[in-house]
Amino acid sequence: MTLKRTILTVCLLLMIWPGIACAKEEPIIYTVKQGDTLWDVSQRFIKDPYYWPNLWSHNPAIGNPHLIYPGQKLRIFDGRIEIIPVGESTSEVGAAVITPEEILLIPTYGGAQSFISNSEVDSLGTLVDTVDNRVMVTTDDTVFLEMKDLAATKPGDVYELITLGPKIFHPAREKKFGHQLSDQSIGFQTIQLGTLEITEVTQTVAVATITNALREILRGSKLRPYRPIPDHIPRLLADVALEGYILTDDIGKLAMGQWEVVLIDIGSDNGLQVGHELDIYRRREATEQADKEKDLVLPDIDLGDAIVLEVRDGFAEALITRTTNLPIYRGDQVRTKVK
Repeated sequence: MTLKRTILTVCLLLMIWPGIACAKEEPIIYTVKQGDTLWDVSQRFIKDPYYWPNLWSHNPAIGNPHLIYPGQKLRIFDGRIEIIPVGESTSEVGAAVITPEEILLIPTYGGAQSFISNSEVDSLGTLVDTVDNRVMVTTDDTVFLEMKDLAATKPGDVYELITLGPKIFHPAREKKFGHQLSDQSIGFQTIQLGTLEITEVTQTVAVATITNALREILRGSKLRPYRPIPDHIPRLLADVALEGYILTDDIGKLAMGQWEVVLIDIGSDNGLQVGHELDIYRRREATEQADKEKDLVLPDIDLGDAIVLEVRDGFAEALITRTTNLPIYRGDQVRTKVK
């Protein structure tokens, strides 16, 4: 009898366990905005644009598979999406509410701080020594820093440790003037090494503790103020169309794809803001068979979309959120989506 009861108890637990697991999930509540489709919602939140037929089949009230209506609410779990019936409360314990103007920031290796301009290089601090003769330092080690503005440095300040990578050149200038531009770079790619926190400031150096080591940290490593990337950012439409070029991506690849960070040559001085959405495109050239006497202006080639993550004077960093079936290269162009 005891054995039968044990087996019955185990069976009951197995039957209710999926329900217990689901109850622990913390969904995101998203309100549909104008222009949303099942395709891009599936792509944005669960990284699977082909999930929408499954969502559509389980919600027969949606007559058009490509159309959902502004104001509809979605309950988004890890790997699945549910449409919330009209009138149902969304005040679930643990649920995070995402407004129509926000987009989840997709984690990307290197974040949005993988570039530095020539003017910024001059303001970098330097890790000059440690407390012992080890070649490399790591988390919790004490280090000594040479600061460009020691008087402005104070305990509690957090800095990002970096090393300078390849120089960055403007692709449009290369195309026009060739590659004789070794002294005309616009900045550098950066490799993130970790973070540190200032613990003391003396008359000659700042003392700090390594709080996170991502790679090998050596004497001579550079540091700049740490700026955390938010979990989500507002989606904004610009007042005017701003146009620019893609200069490179965050790791220097030849072709770029979805969810990669790219550097563009427009920035805060042009009115660009964090959250501005961008069209990525390429000028379409007439084919060899076209009439050469006609000055044809053909529609641009759509390459995808991006959203601005970080803005500085002269340049910005953006996350590619959508791509077509074509690769994206240095020298392709971007344009802000306007209201």
